Amino acid sequence: MKQSNWIFAAAAILTATLGFLKYAGPAVATKPDSGTEQSAMTQIMAVEKGAKLVIWTDPDWIPFMNEVTRSFNQSLGQSVEFTVVAVSPMDGTRRLIQDGGTSRVGDVVEIVHNALGEAVNAGAVLENLVSAQRVATEFIPPAAHAATYHDVVYGFPTSFQTVALFYNRDILPKAPETFEELIAFAPGFNDKVKNRYTLLWGVQNYYFSRMFLTLFGGYEFGKNGTDPRDFGIASDAVVQGLTAMLELKKAVNASSADLVNPLVQRGLFSEGKVAAVIEGPWASKALMESGRNVGVVPIPTFKGKHPRTFSTVTLAVVSSYSPYPQAAQLFADYLVSDAILKKRYEMIGSVPTSKALLASIAPTASATTKALIQQAEYADAMPSIPEMAFLWSPMSGALVDAWNNGKAPADVLKTAKDIIDEQLKLDQQEGK
Repeated sequence: MKQSNWIFAAAAILTATLGFLKYAGPAVATKPDSGTEQSAMTQIMAVEKGAKLVIWTDPDWIPFMNEVTRSFNQSLGQSVEFTVVAVSPMDGTRRLIQDGGTSRVGDVVEIVHNALGEAVNAGAVLENLVSAQRVATEFIPPAAHAATYHDVVYGFPTSFQTVALFYNRDILPKAPETFEELIAFAPGFNDKVKNRYTLLWGVQNYYFSRMFLTLFGGYEFGKNGTDPRDFGIASDAVVQGLTAMLELKKAVNASSADLVNPLVQRGLFSEGKVAAVIEGPWASKALMESGRNVGVVPIPTFKGKHPRTFSTVTLAVVSSYSPYPQAAQLFADYLVSDAILKKRYEMIGSVPTSKALLASIAPTASATTKALIQQAEYADAMPSIPEMAFLWSPMSGALVDAWNNGKAPADVLKTAKDIIDEQLKLDQQEGK
């Protein structure tokens, strides 16, 4: 956080009116961190008089957010004036940085977590001053990690996504537990002429294929994705992982170019020509309504190991430009109370991030949600450092060269690493 932003936030909080808190959200009222600076701050934090908050959220989530703003005021005795604006979380960080110094922007903004580093480095968001300890201890590890940048908690994790295996029960009566089972099944089912495939996924999309490249302990950046100086994408472990992934060509039996468009894969699945696809919750509705007898399970094991999938977490963050930082902090924290996370799950279908809430909904959750909850144990939040942006294209090229062109995994990964290293050097020079 920029020093000026921290001073602004701290000054606003330390000059708050002392007295009884009207806010009764769980992070403030239930388990305060006794003796900590954060606890002291939350004890004096209160909504500023006449607070007016602008909330940026996904267009599809506006009905949910409108209900939550009413609940915040009605249930907690506040009188905040809310304006809810449709801004996609994919675009939230860019808009916040671009417009923050020149026009009124969101006070609480929902963003995708991998943009957090960019937002922090630009001085656009404030530290989570209300519930950092709760996020670190009571939320699933991918969500807690996603909300943190350089060991400081900034985000309020509102939902979690990763991928699972969707399969046709009429083709595979038994849920696949290993990828080896799919490889063994493939010779009697695959047929290029008839467009029949045992397994499909976006091979050249690193978001999906990453689970195989990191199978033997490989990683993108060191220190859990936070150290750009420790770039591990061409390590022996990643070479071993890519080599193992190439064995799955026996089950996929398709060029990566044919798998770029996920709609094609979903179409083949709906036609009964695909036994299994690796997809995320964004595809669940289409797959479940495909007319097939669909099952969903966590990602099967491969080589005796659980592939570690990438996860994406939606975060609420508090803008450093907010004229009402205390109200914004308290509302962002309200968004991640168990009651509101449950309401989000019920209204939107978002997978919650709280451990306790996940445990409570698991018994009655949909098949997709159950699979995602189980896969969360083997999911890693995408690194949120800005350097991650340089990885996607070169790694896609490496996957294409290895999968389609038969090039050696060690060679394609070294080429990708060299390209990324050069981009990082240029970026560092421009930043000086």
